[in-house]
Amino acid sequence: MRYRPLGRTGLKISEIGFGCGNNAVLMVRATYEEQLQAVRRALELGINYFDTAFAYGLGKSEENLGKILNELRASAVVATKIRLEPEAVTGLKSATIQAVEAGLKRLKRNYVDVIQLHNRVTVERNPGKRFSLTAGDVVGPGGVIEGFKELRDKGKVGHFGFSGLGDPSALHALIDSGEFHLVQAYYNLLNPSAGQPVPRGFSALDYGRLIDRAAAKGMGIAVIRVLAAGALTSDPTAGGGSSPEPLSPGSDYSLDLERAEKVKFLIGGDIKSLTGAAIRFALMKPEVSTVLVGFSNTAHIDEAVACSGAGGLSQDAMARLRKLWDNDFGGQR
Repeated sequence: MRYRPLGRTGLKISEIGFGCGNNAVLMVRATYEEQLQAVRRALELGINYFDTAFAYGLGKSEENLGKILNELRASAVVATKIRLEPEAVTGLKSATIQAVEAGLKRLKRNYVDVIQLHNRVTVERNPGKRFSLTAGDVVGPGGVIEGFKELRDKGKVGHFGFSGLGDPSALHALIDSGEFHLVQAYYNLLNPSAGQPVPRGFSALDYGRLIDRAAAKGMGIAVIRVLAAGALTSDPTAGGGSSPEPLSPGSDYSLDLERAEKVKFLIGGDIKSLTGAAIRFALMKPEVSTVLVGFSNTAHIDEAVACSGAGGLSQDAMARLRKLWDNDFGGQR
């Protein structure tokens, strides 16, 4: 396992991170014995970064991860996330503090290395099912960041991050605020816009080189959805990606399955699967701190860890990808 700096935090984290989310179901619905075996295997292979959230099983992922790390007496870098509800707008700072403290109780920890905002960030609040906040709600007076800072002052959290989902302009505003240490970036072979140039009118949401912008501010970057909710795996039906609303606009699961067929040329030589190609592609970006992968079993852990230090895609492969992004996946310049 190779390790990379988490921006300017001083932390060194494994370039393969253990994603404890809903898609892979392991840390939410598997048996305790299966979860214990997986976390133990990950630690043995050098994974030291674990990312969870209240939203994963409504706290189950946090509870299970905390229990296992305590049982194994593991030294790990732990990141979790809070998701605020619409009623929080009357007191964002206090709601933030309450949500973080509840997460610490579930994790059975007095301190978490990275605390992140899980809500989307948009130009205007969205009061609907996926409640979003504005950049002002987050970094303005009485906002989320003030709650994070108070918790840091009390020794309960170390560093601040946010999920890079929502309106790119609002996400860029959070980066430009200089208040955050980490962003979770949606970045994969099918939508590389967070870290690669794409044409105007690109068929999926254009994140406007968000990774580069964050790195220029000294932030760490955790790549999310590297496997496109399972579309970039040998068994896409196991990915759980067919939800009615995609995580990122324009990345509907059915469309991503079609796009994935067009990148299968990457399989060959020492790249045995789309999974390997996808993870190695993300690791080519030097600004990336870690690639978060959701695991369903220990075989998945072995496959992901094998990508660490394995090298990136060839120049010819990257040239073919850029043609795909510009033409088949692209739009008008």
